[in-house]
Amino acid sequence: MVSPIDISQKLSEFKIFHKIENKIIITKRSKSKIPKMNEDIAYLIGVITGDGSLIRSIRKKGGFHYILQITSGSKSYLEYLNSLFKNYFNISGNIIKDKRKRKTFNLRIQNAVVFWYFFLIGLPIGKKRNIALPKYLINNKLKLNYLSGLIDTDGNIAHKRIQLKQKDNIFLENVSKELNKLNLNCSIPKVNYTNSLPFYYIRFNNGLPLRLKGPSSSAVEQIKAQLPCKQ
Repeated sequence: MVSPIDISQKLSEFKIFHKIENKIIITKRSKSKIPKMNEDIAYLIGVITGDGSLIRSIRKKGGFHYILQITSGSKSYLEYLNSLFKNYFNISGNIIKDKRKRKTFNLRIQNAVVFWYFFLIGLPIGKKRNIALPKYLINNKLKLNYLSGLIDTDGNIAHKRIQLKQKDNIFLENVSKELNKLNLNCSIPKVNYTNSLPFYYIRFNNGLPLRLKGPSSSAVEQIKAQLPCKQ
């Protein structure tokens, strides 16, 4: 699993001042916990794979801005995700209305420790190319929660079947294999075209512990109930 030492090496490589005290990474701006892999972290990895991104941009004063961004049409859902980051990393982000799109919000977490944590997990910087299932998903519960995060952000549900659409055929082939190991009756990837570009999709049984697109129509209200009360 990704350790404070692993992240420290990345921070040192890019000359970011920091120190480690009691497994907490302290920088000039934050004190970040480094969580072990669990079902919530696996879920977050799936969410970022679906509708998230790691963004590194050049600062005018030198160095880089390190940003993790997740996009959703539900502000309440992003509040729930933000609470997970606060709980496991001691870091929370800002939820901003996307001015370019109606009913779209972005959760932006500007923190180098969180950025490099998810990079070292296996998520790419910038455009998603050559996506792979993280090697740290070592049991079925972790895999189910990862897939739930992926579907909650990037999947479509019709009755008892789920459809997942991606540009990356190889990634879908690997996901299909894992779904069939979980007895979810997944199809092989098929292709269709959107604006003359090929997209691949799979369909499988809805047997995932979804947190947003679950069977209840009040799923978002259930998410709100899980948020800590504001003081």
